[in-house]
Amino acid sequence: MDKTLLEELIEANQPFRIETAAGRVFEIPHRDFVAFSPRKTALFVFYEENDEEHYAIVPLLTITSAHGRTMTGG
Repeated sequence: MDKTLLEELIEANQPFRIETAAGRVFEIPHRDFVAFSPRKTALFVFYEENDEEHYAIVPLLTITSAHGRTMTGG
């Protein structure tokens, strides 16, 4: 995945989603839930699951799709 698209999605501060080659899907409600690694080769994604806070380190090379979406629109 090209970091430019991800930078644009983060900068817009609107909901977006990323999908990985392993089939994981991450819903990003706004930019506070995602950050680049210092060399911009991976994303840190923060999310809640079962009322617990988690994070994932997602290498950009494994991201197959990233697109803006509304959180209610599916």
